[in-house]
Amino acid sequence: MLSHFGVPVTAGALCPGTQSTGTDLVAVQNSTLVRVNDASMVVMDETGWRVEGEGAWLWTATSKDATAYNVADGRGFDEATLLLDEEYAGTLVHDGWAVYRRYENARHQTCVAHLLRRCVEMESDLPDWARGTPQEVKEILLQALDARELSKRKRRAVVEDLAERIELLAEAAHPHDANRRLVKHLVNETDALFTFLHDTGIDATNWRGEQAIRPAVVNRKVWGGNRTWRGAANQCRMMSAIRTATQQGLDPIEFLIRLARAPDPGVVSL
Repeated sequence: MLSHFGVPVTAGALCPGTQSTGTDLVAVQNSTLVRVNDASMVVMDETGWRVEGEGAWLWTATSKDATAYNVADGRGFDEATLLLDEEYAGTLVHDGWAVYRRYENARHQTCVAHLLRRCVEMESDLPDWARGTPQEVKEILLQALDARELSKRKRRAVVEDLAERIELLAEAAHPHDANRRLVKHLVNETDALFTFLHDTGIDATNWRGEQAIRPAVVNRKVWGGNRTWRGAANQCRMMSAIRTATQQGLDPIEFLIRLARAPDPGVVSL
């Protein structure tokens, strides 16, 4: 792209330039983490990654106006807390991965879209006699989504009705193993299924996390990951700055230029 504009550049020039920018962004990354942890709602997601040719995980934590990324060598709670503090007490939206349940001070909203996709896949894969369970679960979830525009009183009544239907599902016999697993998961997530109906400011799905992950997944498909952990850290800082600037309606390139020209990068923040 630079050569198209007549600017000669080599890989040897780009690498130290990238490292310099990544170093300047340390303070920006720290302020972004503070903003995310102060948010009333945070959406988290993670995806497979590679560093030095070995398996790793790319994590993201995003709010309505800030996003932070981190590459870690695991997919556990310790890695999650590198982005979102263990004591986070807002609402955490996620895809149902058990690790997120260890945020004991947070309210939870499990992604309804993930459960709906699971039901659709089961309807396609299961024999005819076993399809009733995923169909009923799908009806419960769709009715919950349809109730978002109702009044607070009517939403509360819908939640009570749907919770009762889940209890009845749990009491029923489910001969197929896949259906038993689905119902067990639904029961375990009951308290996190309808948070978005109690508080209309909460997302019903983890779409913010998936949208934040998507550009990185494209990068991974192109070059496979990072050659070094230092490179991974630099990339995460830059991704955090670019996406957060975009969320706030700022031009990320102009922000990076301002950062590069600042006598003290530590005073430049989003």
